[in-house]
Amino acid sequence: MDGPSVYKWWHAMWAQVCNLLFPRGCAGCDAPDEVLCAACWALFAQCRERDADSGGGARIWSASIYQGAVRRAILDWKDHDDTELDGPFGRIMVSLLNKTPIPSSCLGHRVLVVPVASSRASMRRRGRAHTAPLAKSVAGALRGYGVDARPCNALSSSTKARSVQQVSSAQRARRITGHVRVKRDLIGNGDAVLLVDDIVTTGATVRQCVQAFQQAGTKVVGVLVLADAVVRRSDDDINGLMTSVTMPQIAGEAPLLGM
Repeated sequence: MDGPSVYKWWHAMWAQVCNLLFPRGCAGCDAPDEVLCAACWALFAQCRERDADSGGGARIWSASIYQGAVRRAILDWKDHDDTELDGPFGRIMVSLLNKTPIPSSCLGHRVLVVPVASSRASMRRRGRAHTAPLAKSVAGALRGYGVDARPCNALSSSTKARSVQQVSSAQRARRITGHVRVKRDLIGNGDAVLLVDDIVTTGATVRQCVQAFQQAGTKVVGVLVLADAVVRRSDDDINGLMTSVTMPQIAGEAPLLGM
């Protein structure tokens, strides 16, 4: 076996040993013997939509709100290497895709399913591109619709890592402006892009990614994310405005507006 295959084999064996010695609980609520229990899985069954505000008409669809069990599960997956969640989260993203108009809008195009780029520091800390399995699952689902789709790591980021709760919208926009780049050699003429990510907060990162592709002459057909940390106020819906709400550090202890 080659190096990556040996690593995957040892990783799988070690996971089995750990499960025997230390039975796992649900990543969201710690229910015994579950990767993601039915109750927590149901929290990812939404289809929330908002504008990426990029000037190109890209829309963002999210499967859940970033709080409570959703927040705990995502953090366990991305920051604590709970790779057993790759499968459930991939299926959640496919379910979200099926609720959107994206598949029909992709027909007739070659579509690159592109993970939103993480900073190099985040990649080193995690040891992997954690959203790559999401892109692979979504690309496979698009092929089931007859779309010529494949996952593609077509973005790079030179930003420094920050928690989604440690910066304001303006700070986040300033931090990433000019630091997201398209790998143009991976994109063909006429290709379209579908972006995938774990969390959308202010939308600044997504806007930078969409604008980078637009500047490269590539259309972004939409953005799919596991969770949305920006909620819509009912009194702002009339005017189409968005309100950013910082999620509580102890998830689930503060009510959300306009749920």
